[in-house]
Amino acid sequence: MTRHRNIAIAAIIQVCLLLLPLLGAAQSPAPHTLHVMIDPGHGGTDIGASRGTIKESEIALKVAIRLAEELKSDSRFKVSLTRTTDRKLSLPARTKMAEDVKADLFLSIHLNSSTDPRARGVEIYFQNQLPADEESMFLVGREHEEETGAQSLDVPEKVEPISAKTDLKRILEDLHRNHRIINASELAKCLLESVSRGRVSGRHQIRQAPFQVVQNVTVPSVLVELGFITHPQEALRLLEDDYQKHMVANLYQGLVKYKETIDKDAAEKLKLQASLQ
Repeated sequence: MTRHRNIAIAAIIQVCLLLLPLLGAAQSPAPHTLHVMIDPGHGGTDIGASRGTIKESEIALKVAIRLAEELKSDSRFKVSLTRTTDRKLSLPARTKMAEDVKADLFLSIHLNSSTDPRARGVEIYFQNQLPADEESMFLVGREHEEETGAQSLDVPEKVEPISAKTDLKRILEDLHRNHRIINASELAKCLLESVSRGRVSGRHQIRQAPFQVVQNVTVPSVLVELGFITHPQEALRLLEDDYQKHMVANLYQGLVKYKETIDKDAAEKLKLQASLQ
């Protein structure tokens, strides 16, 4: 029995090695219009973080709409928005929209908050590969509570029986997920570099956390926290029209850099595959 299982696993590995170049080529966006799904966080009765009359949901929507307008003026991009008005959407509905329109990537816009009033700066999140830190899990837990009113993050996992078929399925899913995470990390890096060159104060960093909108979508996805609404000065800046335009310019330049990077990678893969034939 063990011998047959080892043979089956070896066969699966061989198939995956053959499929790997094709998978990479299929998932790497070619040099064509890049479809970006922009997701303004929260909305409606779910205002997100707040400070006085300053609401996360309102600022996120303004920035998202401005970014969409900027991208629409660039023929290299196509744009969709999960919401264009102040309405509440469930997290699954947001990710389903990206799937329905066949978006190439998902960009969720948020504002941050902290129990430490000194915290400020931009944070960019993508799907975690390692256990998330305590602070990241606090943010994820807050997101979950706002979405469902529940405090538990435990989700029953449906376990499929072990077989050669399920082994192959899981290996292919792992390849797809790893490729998506790599692209998401590249997007996060491009956005961070753009933000760091701008006049945005505070400590800017890339982090990993299992947010639903970065984990439960089949395309590269990042969540951008534009700043801390709990920081007195930063909260006021985030309200300013000029500052919002500046943040939009940073995000746009980061997306341009990301597209140039993946277009170059896709061209090099095609060239390599052609040389091997």
